Amino acid sequence: MPDTVLTSWVHGTSMQTEYPNRLTSVRHIGPFTRIEGSAGQNTWVHFPVPTPALVGDGKLRGGAVQLNFRTRSDQARVHEVVLYDGATTIAAHRELHLSGDHTADRFEVQDRPEVGSALNITVGIQFGTDFPNIQSTWMEFIAAGCELIQQD
Repeated sequence: MPDTVLTSWVHGTSMQTEYPNRLTSVRHIGPFTRIEGSAGQNTWVHFPVPTPALVGDGKLRGGAVQLNFRTRSDQARVHEVVLYDGATTIAAHRELHLSGDHTADRFEVQDRPEVGSALNITVGIQFGTDFPNIQSTWMEFIAAGCELIQQD
């Protein structure tokens, strides 16, 4: 019998910022959350993902993180994507340099660990120093999700 795959999504407007003082603007609007950053700063944004404890008789395993976001320029970029199961890191993708349009980026969870608690997707973002005005640093987060796998 094939594995059952469930993807739990949250809308970008549920995003929380870790260091709001490193941002010049955070706007939660209908289709996304738009953030603008200060030159040379970095911060993290968080997407708490609704996490079912059980599906049927099986345990859930982490499969992949999915992100839907866009940036105005390469001066605003995603540099890491981390998935936490409670306080435990179960996936970390670092040294990324992602800017532009990203509608279905997948970040695999290696070894598919069993999920034991609530999931949180943490996205590290950086703002460059080579831009003429604040308009070149915006990022829009539309959605974040986590693929969960039940092995049958």
